[in-house]
Amino acid sequence: MKIPKNQQKALAKFRNFVSFRNKISLILSLIVLGCYYVFIVGVGMFPEILGYRLGPSSVTLGILVGMFLIALCVIATGLYTFLANWYFDKDQESIIEELKESGAIEALQSGKISYKDEE
Repeated sequence: MKIPKNQQKALAKFRNFVSFRNKISLILSLIVLGCYYVFIVGVGMFPEILGYRLGPSSVTLGILVGMFLIALCVIATGLYTFLANWYFDKDQESIIEELKESGAIEALQSGKISYKDEE
């Protein structure tokens, strides 16, 4: 089935938006998971380094690295929340409005076209 140009344009914008949003969340998730993985490998392979005491206190390097990982998770979550509230939500509203105006939402719901169609 031939998709009208206005619907093609609206669907392309929607696909690009979803792709960009997924890439951002994937990048942030991989950063956090990578840091946790490196930390766990460090605990297993180099426990003496992470057990190194900083000064005369009982604070070790491992405690500081663990606090860094917690802060990294909070920062990554905050960054995604900021992007979602200030960028993604506004773009999503305009893209959905464009999909409604072009009639693509009704065509998608009725099965006349597919989200993956690129004719």
